[in-house]
Amino acid sequence: MEFRLLGTVSVETLTGPLPLGPAKRRSLLAALLLSANTPVSLGRLTECLWDDEPPSQARGVIQGHVSRLRALLAGADAEAYGVELATLGDAYVLRAPETLLDSQRFEELLMLAREQRGPADAVLMFKEALSLWQGPALSGAFAGPPLRVAAHSLEESRLATVEQLSRAYGALGEHHRAAALLTAETVAHPLRESLAAELMLALFRAGRQSEALDRFHRTRRLLADELGIDPGHELADAYALILRGAPGPTGVCLLYTS
Repeated sequence: MEFRLLGTVSVETLTGPLPLGPAKRRSLLAALLLSANTPVSLGRLTECLWDDEPPSQARGVIQGHVSRLRALLAGADAEAYGVELATLGDAYVLRAPETLLDSQRFEELLMLAREQRGPADAVLMFKEALSLWQGPALSGAFAGPPLRVAAHSLEESRLATVEQLSRAYGALGEHHRAAALLTAETVAHPLRESLAAELMLALFRAGRQSEALDRFHRTRRLLADELGIDPGHELADAYALILRGAPGPTGVCLLYTS
């Protein structure tokens, strides 16, 4: 059994995914998993399932979703995996080994990557961590405010991991690979300055200075047009380093800076 938050909220079993049903039931599951092994109050669950005034029957709706989710887990022999959905007064707790949660495994792999002495081993750990992602975090759920915040936090962690992987590639001298990785992400996040800065440096180190400078100017125009701001220090510093022809070291010491 595996609980997935890094993509569509789901429960994978040996016979396939559980039929969780409506988005609000996935929201309930997501809220419980984000606080796995910790009681989640009825009020907190209400915030996760509705982003405006909840209906008068919100308690009953939540209880119904809990009942159905509990039945689904029982039918999948969840108890054999150490999984239990328990009621504690006006709160619910989903007890489960952390190894069954993809988000927890992601964090564990990041910790392992940062403990590696060499960039080659770090690359393997970072790539394994990123392979757990199957799409935007908490997809398929109705995201009330707390879940939107959680999804954003998970995505920030993923993007930071992409940047760390690019630095590990750089430490190995694999600048073209770093540039390819970062190019894909900057398409999806064109206003993220740290990504653009990392891409500029990777392009320069790969011998593609004109592309690196073009990336700076494109990002500068986007920031001005979309946000009305100038480049921050990270982007400006990368630009200055490239103009000087010395974009800094690519050693292991840079792997885990944020």
